[in-house]
Amino acid sequence: MSWTKEALAEAVQKIGARASTDAEFRSLCLTNIHAAIQQETGLEVPASFKIGVLDQSANHLNLVLPPVVREADELSESELESVAGGSKDGASDFFSGVGTGALAMFGHDTGFRGNSDEATAGTVIGAIITLPAALAQ
Repeated sequence: MSWTKEALAEAVQKIGARASTDAEFRSLCLTNIHAAIQQETGLEVPASFKIGVLDQSANHLNLVLPPVVREADELSESELESVAGGSKDGASDFFSGVGTGALAMFGHDTGFRGNSDEATAGTVIGAIITLPAALAQ
């Protein structure tokens, strides 16, 4: 059996039903939900898959938020942190360099004379991306 939506719904129902009548199993759900799922369904959940368990009582309400909706190509916060680096000044220099390189290909001087690695890289990128249009003139 694999983890389909139907299998997940069935597992949640089975675990909830047993936890509502079996105090020992309920305790296992609170301390080791992965073991409880395997015991009740026979399915193993990867240890890296995080599952939160809340003990519902008469005077306690748990609100479950839906997943964050992102654009198809948008990075999550953890993905963004893993690739983030540099500084705001470096990004400004880079994009100013892109503009300078692009305009230089058409014979325009912007006056921007960045001396950082980011500015140099931006100037080269700007020249490269506009090269086909400049050659067509």
